Amino acid sequence: MDNTILIYIFIGGLILFGALAWYLRVVGRKELLEEARRQTDAPVSTAAPTKLNPEMTRLQLQAYERLIILCDRIGLQNLVNRFSLADMTAAQLQNTLVQTIKTEFEYNISQQLYVSPTAWDAVKNLKEQNIFIINQVTSMLPSDASGLDLGKNLLTLLSEDEHASLQQIVTTLLNNDVRKILQA
Repeated sequence: MDNTILIYIFIGGLILFGALAWYLRVVGRKELLEEARRQTDAPVSTAAPTKLNPEMTRLQLQAYERLIILCDRIGLQNLVNRFSLADMTAAQLQNTLVQTIKTEFEYNISQQLYVSPTAWDAVKNLKEQNIFIINQVTSMLPSDASGLDLGKNLLTLLSEDEHASLQQIVTTLLNNDVRKILQA
């Protein structure tokens, strides 16, 4: 009887966790899409401060370039393909993936000085969402799962749901910001 109750509690927790994850993903995606639309529709100012300072324009463009590379490097598909999954447990792979994302992000944290607050928030959201997805998928696996199991489940999630990752949306937002700088 005790095991049955624990199983029901565990299943209920998984359902609640899944519903919360889905809700946060949908709400976050809508906010980023709206911000990307607002930026695309916003008129470009011809009196932009970057026009007065070519060095600042160069620094901004370099920062956006680094953030686009960061988005690619912390993209779940690229992360999973970077490691030897057969040699790890799911817990080891989870830790490695999360630490890699955090390290990559911290390495580029100074770029926020040169990009728009919206761009920086989008990159932070991508980082947080990817960590959340890794943790969520890992929590649904048995405790003795291999890194290969975790990798397959992450790649399956990405292939079955084109909206599972914010990577493309964030990259598009960064590209739109770069176009505005170049048009200024």
